[in-house]
Amino acid sequence: MIQRMEMHEFDRLYGAYKPRFILIACSYLRDRSAAEDLVTDCFMHFWEKREEIVSTTENIPAYILGMVRHKCIDALRTRQQHLLTHQQIYQLEMRNIRENLAALEECDLAKILFRSEVEEIFHRRLAEMPELSAQIFIANRFENQTYQEIAQRYGISVRKVTREIQRCLKLLREDLGDYLPIAVLLFPHFLDK
Repeated sequence: MIQRMEMHEFDRLYGAYKPRFILIACSYLRDRSAAEDLVTDCFMHFWEKREEIVSTTENIPAYILGMVRHKCIDALRTRQQHLLTHQQIYQLEMRNIRENLAALEECDLAKILFRSEVEEIFHRRLAEMPELSAQIFIANRFENQTYQEIAQRYGISVRKVTREIQRCLKLLREDLGDYLPIAVLLFPHFLDK
């Protein structure tokens, strides 16, 4: 058993075994750069603890190879955990995409199912509005008249037309509540600002 190791002995050990240990590590890690770093770390650890290791170990190359093996196991377990985490994130994202696709594909059915409810909310709100407000909204949203045309038609300012339409839109959005996303799909131009 060796009691001490000099630098030249370490250099010889390093030169003789480093390439072999890199090949072994690389065969497990499948990453040359990671294998080189891992083997270098093992030799550095050995050099730092050489006094203690040399006095208790007869086969130094086997000892260093054991370190390489353990570090490969740690690296592979870390990589495995990393991949499992990515796989879970991927699966979650895929589930979200599937749910969103299903929701969008069912959207046509939702349009059919809720169209009458949305139309009733529109009609009820328009009936509850002051007559001029309802006429302004209908002229703009159903008859495609500009604010200027509406102002001239009713003898009011463009600013009043703007305020009335904004007020109508606000009330409609409030009344629609949970139906708002469907209403936007059914009547997108009615709820634009």
